Amino acid sequence: MSALLLIETSTRLCSVAVAIDGVVVAEHEELDPKGYRHAEALNPMIQNALSDAGLRVRDLSGIAAAHGPGSYTGLRIGLAAAKGLALPWGIPCYGVDSLELIAEAVREAVPSELPIWSAMDARRSEVYSAWFHPDGVRSSDDLPEVIEPTWAERPAALAGGDGVEKVLEHWPKLQDSGVRFARARHALAGALRATGSEHLATWQPRYLKMFGQAL
Repeated sequence: MSALLLIETSTRLCSVAVAIDGVVVAEHEELDPKGYRHAEALNPMIQNALSDAGLRVRDLSGIAAAHGPGSYTGLRIGLAAAKGLALPWGIPCYGVDSLELIAEAVREAVPSELPIWSAMDARRSEVYSAWFHPDGVRSSDDLPEVIEPTWAERPAALAGGDGVEKVLEHWPKLQDSGVRFARARHALAGALRATGSEHLATWQPRYLKMFGQAL
């Protein structure tokens, strides 16, 4: 049996899931409008999800967590929880890109042949973004971008993430999937694709830019 704990704390949605043999069997989540409750909400959610799945921490085959880009505080909380559970039992951990989770959520919500553009709000007139093929395969690196008038010439795409609303008026051909946040279950595909686990001593959030830094 393969049992994975999945954690997503990179946005205002704090989400946990458990998958057994590639099937999600338990989920817990909480949407906090300000994103301040992740620290107190995450550990009880993990325990509840494991209980729902009939598992203990030591039964886990792996732990996957979104490791950025995203909320500075949220990412630290998610990775700290993953490491804290993994270290005593020697459980391998897998980092999954937050923008990949959004692309998976978009694919689940709106089947389409359009390329997928995942975007997270990076404050000011900035977003963190990445492109994906309709089948979810990545076609670009993660990029911090500044919204510009030239975006009016961008091609048609299907978009998701909390950065979408701020760009719609600048990008006429952009189609909004309605997806604003990914859930922990959307980390499953990335975890199953992982070719190696993270080195826990050096595993850090991938911020793309430091807090308060302009692009």
